[in-house]
Amino acid sequence: MPDLNEKEMRSYWDAKITDWASSSYEELPRGPIQKFMAGLRRSVHARAVIALEVLKPHIEGKSVLDLGCGNGHFLKGCLELGASRVIGTDIAPQAIELAQQLAVKNGYADRSEFVVANVADGSFPEADFTTGFGLIDWLEEDECMAMLKGLSGRKVCFSYSEADGSFDEIIHYFYLIKRLQWFGGGVRAYHHKRDEIQRRFKETGFGEMEVVVRKEMRFGRLVHNLDK
Repeated sequence: MPDLNEKEMRSYWDAKITDWASSSYEELPRGPIQKFMAGLRRSVHARAVIALEVLKPHIEGKSVLDLGCGNGHFLKGCLELGASRVIGTDIAPQAIELAQQLAVKNGYADRSEFVVANVADGSFPEADFTTGFGLIDWLEEDECMAMLKGLSGRKVCFSYSEADGSFDEIIHYFYLIKRLQWFGGGVRAYHHKRDEIQRRFKETGFGEMEVVVRKEMRFGRLVHNLDK
């Protein structure tokens, strides 16, 4: 049986995934507050675009595992760059259903696999590259460490929200992080200092990670070891 945190997170994302995916990758919602916050979510789209740029020299003919895959939009981009096969996992069954529908709609169902899974279990399908965008922000430290230990020795590319003190980061912190603390039940999200992220990777055998900073990602950062 899933623990309390897993059940709460699964329920949260089952309810949120459709709106999150559409406002991150498709049309902006109506209403000034919703539009502003969806604009911040567009940095998620920028992270995916820049991650594809980082992966592009390496990905042709390779397999990609995306953790917390949401509706599978990123893996569609991987296949368009020449990946041979993609695997997506997500804690939310609704996300997996959306990802499967996208794969069928775009004609790559035979080169993809999507499964409900909790990354905190620390057990993952084999793949040449493993990615995860925004995922670290939603994990408790022990869950994140279990995930990274299970991935040790692999080529990885993750994103996270950096606590950089910028206007956008502070607004997002109070809108999402504090709101979840007040009203989110057991669901929590986090922003991170860069040295904290580096520590987690070092302690799980990855060593020093390369950090990508681009204005399009706002307070988002990419961290990877693809060039090592």
